Amino acid sequence: MELTVASADLSMLPDLLRIENASFTCPWSEESFRDALDEGPVWVPVCLGADGAVAGFACLMIVADEGELLNIAVDPAVRRMGAARMLMDACLARCRERQVSALYLEVRESNVPARSLYRSYGFAEIGMRRNYYEKPRENAILMRLALNPDAEGLS
Repeated sequence: MELTVASADLSMLPDLLRIENASFTCPWSEESFRDALDEGPVWVPVCLGADGAVAGFACLMIVADEGELLNIAVDPAVRRMGAARMLMDACLARCRERQVSALYLEVRESNVPARSLYRSYGFAEIGMRRNYYEKPRENAILMRLALNPDAEGLS
């Protein structure tokens, strides 16, 4: 499957919500996505199929020299075809462009495929947020990727 990455816009909101609802037990609301798409500190890259359909998305927030991957999801019909890696690559490229020193994320403790993906990029598990997630109640693993070794210890 041929995939490309672009920046999301409001016309993609129905697809973002469809993928979000298919991926998470506590999905983001339409209002949360509208806020993210409203040119704030959050960038929403999408992975598009050859037909222009949204195959996946990420939500990346950058504030000062730190980034947080708030959300990443891929349409269940096209999982394991490289969309998540393309989105991660796009987010890391944006972080490097903005001279982000470290990127953080939280992931469900039971989400072994996602944790494996993040570790393959060099993320380290640095902590746990007990009972962070609902439906079902579950711990979150806090992960960090150092992007600027010269700034290590400053973030």
